[in-house]
Amino acid sequence: MRMRDTFIKPMHPEGIRFVAIFAAVSAVLFLLSGFLGWIGVGLTVWCYYFFRDPERVPPKKEGLIVSPADGIVSLIEKAVPPKELGMP
Repeated sequence: MRMRDTFIKPMHPEGIRFVAIFAAVSAVLFLLSGFLGWIGVGLTVWCYYFFRDPERVPPKKEGLIVSPADGIVSLIEKAVPPKELGMP
């Protein structure tokens, strides 16, 4: 693994539009003030990291419960489904 791969993760395609908007606003902010431009750059990087979509390799052991996100499963219990679903 390269050092670059540690920081640069693939981005979800839906995020491209938002990162482009943040970058355009940052360019305008640089025209107004260098300080505001650098704040815009920081926010653009934050937006990029918000939409990152890294490759995930789930564990393959039997009997494991895997979180659907990058979190921790903290509670497993039976629940009654809402009446609207029409489930028993």
